[in-house]
Amino acid sequence: MYKYKAEPLSNQIIIDLTQQLRKVLGCKPNSPLNIVAILEHAMPQLFKNFDFSIREASEMRVDTHAYTDQQTNQIVIREDIYERARHGEGRDRFTIAHEIGHYVLHNTNMLTLTRVYPNEVVKPYEDIEWQADAFAGELLCPSCAILNMDILDISKIYGVSIKAAKTQKRKACRCFQSIDC
Repeated sequence: MYKYKAEPLSNQIIIDLTQQLRKVLGCKPNSPLNIVAILEHAMPQLFKNFDFSIREASEMRVDTHAYTDQQTNQIVIREDIYERARHGEGRDRFTIAHEIGHYVLHNTNMLTLTRVYPNEVVKPYEDIEWQADAFAGELLCPSCAILNMDILDISKIYGVSIKAAKTQKRKACRCFQSIDC
């Protein structure tokens, strides 16, 4: 399996992009997102050729929860992941947001992905997985809104896992250089 890197994206660029997307979606930074509704309704309206499909676990590799196929403009999600996301499971909501991140950030019409050689080191901000994770975290719980919140409140209010809440809190503290963190 190949790894890929993309054009560098800083946290600030990703923050700005997700803020713009939330604005287009009519969602304020202090409001949680219904990521399933975004997948089902907003993405097809925002992106002309966008599509998604839900597949049974038996149709996908065991270690694959979801993936984005840029050739077909489609996000493919394993059925159990989709169902848990519909019921508010934080990790599965993050998976869908992560794939939306790949779709938005790594559209083959907009940028070129470069194959990485086995021993080549990829800087985090060039790593497509880091970029999609940063996008998902920021889309689901914006740094500017969570800076003064505790981890449990972030998790509960924004519907993300404790791990995602901790990661976003650290990012918010770094990005906004808060001494209260």
